[in-house]
Amino acid sequence: MNSDRSDYDTVSIGIGLGVFCLPLTLLIPDFSVWNAIPKFRVSRFHIIAQYLTPRQLNIALIVVQFVLFLLFLEIRKRKLQEMVNAVMTVTRETDTTMDEERVKQAAAVKACVQLLDVSTDHYENLVLLKDEIRKREKSKQHPPFIEPSTSSV
Repeated sequence: MNSDRSDYDTVSIGIGLGVFCLPLTLLIPDFSVWNAIPKFRVSRFHIIAQYLTPRQLNIALIVVQFVLFLLFLEIRKRKLQEMVNAVMTVTRETDTTMDEERVKQAAAVKACVQLLDVSTDHYENLVLLKDEIRKREKSKQHPPFIEPSTSSV
């Protein structure tokens, strides 16, 4: 760090001293800070003095402030309108995406129902085939089954 530069600038030191010394001035009787502050009097505003009275000047300043305030409100309104438009755009896109997903899900459910119907038909066919095979096996005559006897001859 350079040795010729100080860590504190003079403006900060002056403001700090002013802030800490102002309450101490309350202890001095008949002292006002306004008496210590140098006063500047503007004595020549030829253009303003010729055309505007102080009352007209005050009204003009109020009108300028009012116009600036309205401009500020208009800027904020436009920013809010942009935010609302962005939100509405996202909402519309979300709604269209949700509608597409609902259509896809409905198609998937329809396909599942069709698959279930087809599998039910196949299952019924398999059960009928099984019953038919049993009937055929029963109708075939098998030779008598001879069991070995447990008694000795």
